[in-house]
Amino acid sequence: MQLDAFMDKRMKILYTLSFMRGGMAQVWVANKTSVILDNMSSFGTLTELLALIKRTFGDPDQERTAHTQLHALRMTLGMMAEEYMASFEMLTAQTSFNEAALKDMYICGLPQAILLKVYSQTSLPLGLASCKAVVHNIYWLQRGFSKLKKLIRPN
Repeated sequence: MQLDAFMDKRMKILYTLSFMRGGMAQVWVANKTSVILDNMSSFGTLTELLALIKRTFGDPDQERTAHTQLHALRMTLGMMAEEYMASFEMLTAQTSFNEAALKDMYICGLPQAILLKVYSQTSLPLGLASCKAVVHNIYWLQRGFSKLKKLIRPN
């Protein structure tokens, strides 16, 4: 349904609210719906409603949450290098960490097998971008080697 297909702003807001279900959100929606139906709403536009939803249910400190998630992020068994990098980059966009801190966090999340290969090189990557490229290459080399081993010596 297109947003301009509604009779008025109130119907657009009620339609939007109808998608919020479960837990405290459902109670909150029931209260807001009653207020809207009684024509006593404090917001008149969908933009105002969305801002209220964000203030009510959103993360009050997104950067701190991103810091915590970034510190906990690990490249786990079965996770592709691209998946780890995408998660890392999504979180770094929400922080104000400098390049050196980001590189340290990136390295801390890598598995030991990859770290050993990174640090056994003749020269270490300088910046975060170089580090990501090296890790990406090592990951794919290691993955290719594992597949080759299985072809040579199937279990």
